[in-house]
Amino acid sequence: MKKEAAELIIFDLGRVLVDFDFKRVVRGLRRYTALNQKQIQDYFLRTPLWDAFEKGRLPPSEFFETLRDELGFRGLSFEKFAPLWNHIFTVKPDTVEILRQLRGRYRTAMLSNVNVMHWEHIRARHAFMSWFDYPVASYAVGYRKPEAEIFRIVLARAGVSPGRAIFIDDIASHVRAARSIGIRAYRFKNARQLKRDLAEVL
Repeated sequence: MKKEAAELIIFDLGRVLVDFDFKRVVRGLRRYTALNQKQIQDYFLRTPLWDAFEKGRLPPSEFFETLRDELGFRGLSFEKFAPLWNHIFTVKPDTVEILRQLRGRYRTAMLSNVNVMHWEHIRARHAFMSWFDYPVASYAVGYRKPEAEIFRIVLARAGVSPGRAIFIDDIASHVRAARSIGIRAYRFKNARQLKRDLAEVL
């Protein structure tokens, strides 16, 4: 079957356009609790708080207060917490360059599982975040990948059918979810591989 012409290119954010080191958060928080780094990391892996924060179900202040109570922070204010939480990102210039080549030729969208603190931090510091025609953040719409509804939201905003969209993400389950509703999707490994995957549109 002949592929439909692409109209919309949808990018993930974390590990695709910016990299991040969450261990920096863990190391920073370690100074304010009796727990060790493994215990803190295990907490973040299992807590439902993460999902709730990324779906916009609680504000940053409540997120912080719950962390403070559950991890036993001492001497850590929200003002000290915010930079520990946010300063973990580095831009991936090779992928941003691919985005630059695509913008203007195709409509572009951002589809990110992200909390409001990280979203606002990255938007304030990286000009490429203003390039997207349809920026969709999970905290703002109440859904997270791989939930199908978040893909439908970005398609509806763009007025594009699934077959005319291309999605790029580093997580296999997200790629499968996009494909399950008819979006052409590629798993991101590095910029070189992405150029090969997008040869038809670059």
